[in-house]
Amino acid sequence: MTFVERYVSVAAGGGGDGSLGDPWTLAEAESAAVAGDRVNILAGTYALTSSFSPLNNGTNAAMIVWRGYTSTPGDAVTPVAVFDIDGATAHVVDSGQDYHRFENIEVTGNAGVGGSIFGFNLDGKGNMLFRCRVTQANRGILVVGQGTQFIACEVDNWTSGAGIQLSGDNSAAIGCHVHDGGGFGCGFSAPSSGGYYYCVSSNNVSHGFVAGQTGAELHRWLVHCTAFGNAGDGVSINGSPEGQPFVLVNCLSIGNSLYGIGGTQVAVGTPQVTLLGVGFFGNTSGDVRSGVNVLEPVGRTNFSADPLADAVNGDYRLKAEAADAIGAGFPASLLVGGSSNSWFGAPDLGAIQQTVRPLVNPSFVGAY
Repeated sequence: MTFVERYVSVAAGGGGDGSLGDPWTLAEAESAAVAGDRVNILAGTYALTSSFSPLNNGTNAAMIVWRGYTSTPGDAVTPVAVFDIDGATAHVVDSGQDYHRFENIEVTGNAGVGGSIFGFNLDGKGNMLFRCRVTQANRGILVVGQGTQFIACEVDNWTSGAGIQLSGDNSAAIGCHVHDGGGFGCGFSAPSSGGYYYCVSSNNVSHGFVAGQTGAELHRWLVHCTAFGNAGDGVSINGSPEGQPFVLVNCLSIGNSLYGIGGTQVAVGTPQVTLLGVGFFGNTSGDVRSGVNVLEPVGRTNFSADPLADAVNGDYRLKAEAADAIGAGFPASLLVGGSSNSWFGAPDLGAIQQTVRPLVNPSFVGAY
């Protein structure tokens, strides 16, 4: 679509018309931006006294875009516009509106305030975060509205609770890095379908990935994900109902302090998990906790040594000596005309295995 280009500058004095030569303040853009506007936010730190809460909805055909830039709109490849709520007990971005897209924006400043306070709290439908960061927040990202996507985002150094919590139907995180948090990395609350794809959850004080079930959820997915160095389970699956298995495809669970895959039986049933090509190494309590029911159509890979290149410094690719595991995961073969045929170039095991698509520069997800 063709956007109407609007502009925001940290130096704006107020009363502007949103043009490049007379930009809005962030507060003016918050109330004035409408469907079809692309709000270009000049790099800098924007001090907030309360949550940034856009007033208007976008539409499926005409989203409202909030895009950080350095000198020329569209030039940023990292988060450059910083929203800092400076200790206030509030979400940094708190939006109940539909069809908003945030790009190259960092949110921060509410760490340690207590309660369920997030960097991004998104309650509308059809929203998107692209190359955004949450750091030094009380909690990371909460999505309640359906159909929201997080692409190539980072969440780090939050205080407690979830780094990313998918609580909206049909929501997904793709190519995200969630690490060094004061709670668990990535979780599901109530989505009927959704998942994490090409994500890494590492070095958190609790579990890497958590599925806390209540009996009504379906279609939970971890695909090409890595749980590394978490102080709990790599993946914790708690009371998944009978007949509704959680599915892990081509995932790695490495060096976690409890189980590679753990979980507890609760009132809603026994934890269920389907494994399609999952690799384990160095989890203190073992690969899979006793009492978790496992269906394993595609066998697991058990490494004899740490297979990751340099996970401590953020390189989650497989080492050269672990190359025999690349392509080991699902799908190793497909039925074609009733016969089993190998699929050359099967997906690699784990989240990020090729130099051409490192997590810190997830160019494989494309650009907008």
